[in-house]
Amino acid sequence: MASIDMKRIRNIVLLGHSGSGKTSLAEAMLYISGGTDRLGKITDGNTVCDYDAEEIARGFSLSMSMANLTWKDV
Repeated sequence: MASIDMKRIRNIVLLGHSGSGKTSLAEAMLYISGGTDRLGKITDGNTVCDYDAEEIARGFSLSMSMANLTWKDV
């Protein structure tokens, strides 16, 4: 098993008011980094971070989500 260089790990949090674009930003980051092969849309109910049926029905996040991606080997 390869060891993980802890100096190359970053933890980032997206905080903001409801409707400020946190989920859309997360979707764009995942798509651009290659973490997902499609750009999900809140209006289509197909975002990576809002996967709960209630979140999809309401069109906004109800709980925290976590996603990982790699950007420039970090």
